[in-house]
Amino acid sequence: MKVLLFLAEGFEDLEAVSILDIFGWTEYRDWVPTVEVVTTGFHKKVNSRFGLQHSIDIAFENLNPEDYMALALPGGFHSHGFDEAYDERLHELCRRIHNNNAWIATFCVGVLPVAEAGLLKDKRAVTYPYSQNHNNTKRLKELGAHVVDSAVAIDNRIISCAGPGSSLDVTFYLLEALLGTKHCNEVKRLMCVPNNNNI
Repeated sequence: MKVLLFLAEGFEDLEAVSILDIFGWTEYRDWVPTVEVVTTGFHKKVNSRFGLQHSIDIAFENLNPEDYMALALPGGFHSHGFDEAYDERLHELCRRIHNNNAWIATFCVGVLPVAEAGLLKDKRAVTYPYSQNHNNTKRLKELGAHVVDSAVAIDNRIISCAGPGSSLDVTFYLLEALLGTKHCNEVKRLMCVPNNNNI
């Protein structure tokens, strides 16, 4: 099983690393099905906002959308190149993967290209509300989504969140959707994820 992680320039570090790390833990025990994360983007090397540089695994033009059970799309900073995520090529990839009954997990403003692809009309979604120069919530509404007052929203096999603080939640929701509750809980156990807020 494979998850495709699309990285745009200026991607938000924590959001991308959450996918790479948590799904990496599926390789930790033989009884948990392995989910491989494959990275792609429009460049051979992609720079994050806060200092990471990632060499992609597969060139965008060589992708076969049918190979993936999910697409993960971190948000990013428009001031550092994230505008490339609004490219029609990514819109088409979103549509093709979603039409294969696969999931799409978005983070922060990563939901906006999915909405531009027409996949969130009359669906619940959320996005980052605190951008300095962009009204992301207004834009998401204009693209037909029903914006909810929630940290995470799930509708039509699309997960969205308000910001990087919900990165782990989004990733675990995706993991559970792909592998089921039992295996998701096992990964949480192996990672020592607390099951309550008691300290």
